[in-house]
Amino acid sequence: MNSFVLAFPLTVAQDEPFVVTPNVSVEKDTASLIVPGCTLMFNVVRKEAVSGLSEVFKEHQEISAEESAAIDAHKSLLFLLGSLKNAADLTMVNTAILKMLSAGALGIYMQQSGAAWTSSAFREELGDAEFPMDPWMNFLEGTGVLYTLGLETFGLPDLCISCKGDAQGSQDCRDILSFAADSLFVDGLGAKSGTEVDCGELGTYALRQETKSPFGKDDPEFNRRGIMRLLKR
Repeated sequence: MNSFVLAFPLTVAQDEPFVVTPNVSVEKDTASLIVPGCTLMFNVVRKEAVSGLSEVFKEHQEISAEESAAIDAHKSLLFLLGSLKNAADLTMVNTAILKMLSAGALGIYMQQSGAAWTSSAFREELGDAEFPMDPWMNFLEGTGVLYTLGLETFGLPDLCISCKGDAQGSQDCRDILSFAADSLFVDGLGAKSGTEVDCGELGTYALRQETKSPFGKDDPEFNRRGIMRLLKR
């Protein structure tokens, strides 16, 4: 299954209701949840607060002192677990995330990729994103290589591309990887060696299966579906 785990820091305690909409609340013992506007069923887990949570968000993005303080003052965590089958599911889950944030969740941590967004940052990222997968993806820089993290959630191998070290080169590489990931998941291109991905002005790239992963099988970044390298045509 293409499973995901989404964690939301809340301003209410673990045993207090979290009101998502006037007609939908997550109680202490709620085991499953359907968020209005999303037909997917989420499994629910509620846990107590953890210390120093803002550091996880700071690893992924710059956050303000006020946002950092608010996250560190959270009173509990709410986890939503589910799976994605297609792009329509992704759109609905993104809608559900926005409703959780509108209800007062302070941010979202995506366990499968390590991406962590404050409430305002997720809204901005999703609003500015060319592709609906963008907020779900994370990136890791290797020596001259940029890797995606989290694509196993979409039933895909992660992707990598040779990359210059300068800021412009890194952004171009991220854009290419995002474009390729969207082409594979949304457009249904085959995630196999030899598949060509047309990234518009960024060029055309062919996929090649990587024989080795930089991650061990016990590493959180390890993708059981492997890694594909993008080679420019």
